[in-house]
Amino acid sequence: MKQHFSSRAAGARRSAIRELLKLTEQPDIISFGGGLPAPESFPHEELAVIAADLLRNDYRNVLQYGTTEGSRTLRRAMVEWLRPQGIDVTLDELLVTSASQQGLDLLCKAFFDPGDVVFCDLPTYLGAVQAFSLFQADKIGVPLEEDGMDIGVLEEKIREARAAGKKLKGVYVIPDFQNPSGITMSLAKRKALLAVAQREDLLIFEDDPYGHLRFAGEPIPSIFSMDREGRTILLLTFSKVMAAGLRLAVMAARGDLMDALVRVKQPTDLCTSKFTQMLAARYMNEYGLDRHLEDIRPIYREKKEAMIRALEKHMPDEEGLRWTNPDGGLFIWVWLPEGVDAEEMLGRAIEHHVAYVPGSSSYVDGDGKNTMRLSFSLCTPAEIDEGIRRLAKVVAETIAARKVGAAA
Repeated sequence: MKQHFSSRAAGARRSAIRELLKLTEQPDIISFGGGLPAPESFPHEELAVIAADLLRNDYRNVLQYGTTEGSRTLRRAMVEWLRPQGIDVTLDELLVTSASQQGLDLLCKAFFDPGDVVFCDLPTYLGAVQAFSLFQADKIGVPLEEDGMDIGVLEEKIREARAAGKKLKGVYVIPDFQNPSGITMSLAKRKALLAVAQREDLLIFEDDPYGHLRFAGEPIPSIFSMDREGRTILLLTFSKVMAAGLRLAVMAARGDLMDALVRVKQPTDLCTSKFTQMLAARYMNEYGLDRHLEDIRPIYREKKEAMIRALEKHMPDEEGLRWTNPDGGLFIWVWLPEGVDAEEMLGRAIEHHVAYVPGSSSYVDGDGKNTMRLSFSLCTPAEIDEGIRRLAKVVAETIAARKVGAAA
């Protein structure tokens, strides 16, 4: 029946990494693979109380269809929560989506025709790569530096793409504790990126799932908050700051950009779940999201510090082996020595009952074979230490085997 597939469906591929990581569901495997929030961070007791009250006393409302734009109660709560962060929006500039992955899908539907160019980090979020690929966008990667995207290289890539007659649409970035690298874009680079976008007439797709999970350093203003031309679209999700199972997120955009997003959402799902929207809104209004964030940030700080200690303790002392030390988020990025293939090594790691995500899946140019992403969010500190011990053994054996092969 494949003759009936659309060109998009025919070209879509399952992620080999995600398929392989299904093996990590085995109970004896310590997984640093999935970027899942810590279950102990979920406010389940409070949500249970709210859910029971909604279903008993407001079921006619919360179990009904809602508007495409989203619950006014939730959007109003978001307006109030965002204002102290320097993000000044109206209700009409917010769109509720079924998690931020739907937001990425809507961006593609609203703004990309096949062949349109989107610039993104090397590496970048795998889910964004899949969304861009499905809509046949031309993905051009720009290397990450320690403080974010290399703006000089971005400008070179823009000139090259324009000279080739390509249609340029925008830049996709995750400025805070980037997935997968954990790197944060500096204020100077955020301003520089905005200046480039203004000069070149590009959109900025600012994805911020992790910015509120900062446990060290000072917050940096969002690009959206500094944009006076309305060319930035901001994606915010409840998955990491409240509960992933709510499948809730909010997009912020101005003017005709928001109008386009609403129009492409209507035929997608009519509306996002009204019940989960009211759960989130009631939680924000009655318990306070900032208070909740204060409670859960130490959870992630402890896990991150445990992983850094374990890496320093167990990993072999080899040239080229290094890792990031993020101030927030869920991820640590590891560079292995040149020539070590992390994707090839994953099978051996799973045999040693430990798993990670090979970094090559996050590169749109086929690079990054010697990199891997480690998520510290799900495991206990003790599990992190044991898991890194197992992984370090695999890394040491792989490097030793490569040296033997090179000497043969």
